[in-house]
Amino acid sequence: MLFSITFGFAILYYLLSLETVVLKVNDPTGKPADDSFLNLLYFSGVTILSVGYGDLVPVGSARFFSLLEAAIGLLLPASYFMKAINSLD
Repeated sequence: MLFSITFGFAILYYLLSLETVVLKVNDPTGKPADDSFLNLLYFSGVTILSVGYGDLVPVGSARFFSLLEAAIGLLLPASYFMKAINSLD
């Protein structure tokens, strides 16, 4: 389930990157990050699994989508856990 969400968000970031820069490198230069699909898949995976490392920073509309993805990455496992706990009763 998390893999399909991660892959879906990577596709979304890729589509956004066709129009504008979606990721910047987190250093003083702030240069745009490589917008290859593998790099966007990496960013998506890091975002959903750990709320990011901070090496890549989303910009523009990608900020909203990365926030949504991070929330899903935190809430979905928690909901599975709660459902498992409730089924024990």
